[in-house]
Amino acid sequence: MSRNGTQGGRKLSEEKRVSILEAAIKVFSRGGFEASSMDLVAREAGASKRTVYNYFPSKDILLREIADRFGREMRGFKRFEYDPAVPIEAQLGRFVDAEVEVVRNERWMGIIRLLVAAFVRSPELARATVSRDPESDDPLADWMRAAARAGMLYAPEPALAAAVFRALLGGAYTWPAVYGGGTAPDGGESLKRELVQTFLGRYRPSGNPAERRGP
Repeated sequence: MSRNGTQGGRKLSEEKRVSILEAAIKVFSRGGFEASSMDLVAREAGASKRTVYNYFPSKDILLREIADRFGREMRGFKRFEYDPAVPIEAQLGRFVDAEVEVVRNERWMGIIRLLVAAFVRSPELARATVSRDPESDDPLADWMRAAARAGMLYAPEPALAAAVFRALLGGAYTWPAVYGGGTAPDGGESLKRELVQTFLGRYRPSGNPAERRGP
């Protein structure tokens, strides 16, 4: 009885926590982070203000949790294992496709615009939030490391290679969508192929066996 009751309580507690987070995303996206109040979040969540503060003692903490949760969601969505049976171009293409899916997802883009606006207004909040994000858990860097070990990339610094490829994707898809009202840029397969080949132009191994070993 006690065990079941505890499990049930934890489930309800997590459901309430998630409902408050989702309500905050809607409220902050509609009115902006600075202009929105915890009262509005409580009203949107169908909860008392006291309940909201029990879960999230301040608006900054609430925003940080939104960012943390979004980061975990993105890392899970964009996690692909290196597959030696699949051409390197096709595997990089999976990350491109995932970025396009993010841009086409209204909820995800709403969170991205919310975080960008809040962090531009408060660099201190941005630094505090980013510092909580574990750099070691980077699916793209993990993939780069595995591809380098297999001799398919020359990437002595997998995290740097991941940052370069992520910057290509952000410049081609994410940032135009953020500043263009959420519309995914056109380009289709041609743009996808160009991004992959541009990256491989720098990181594809040369004929030097020493380079092919990777890290």
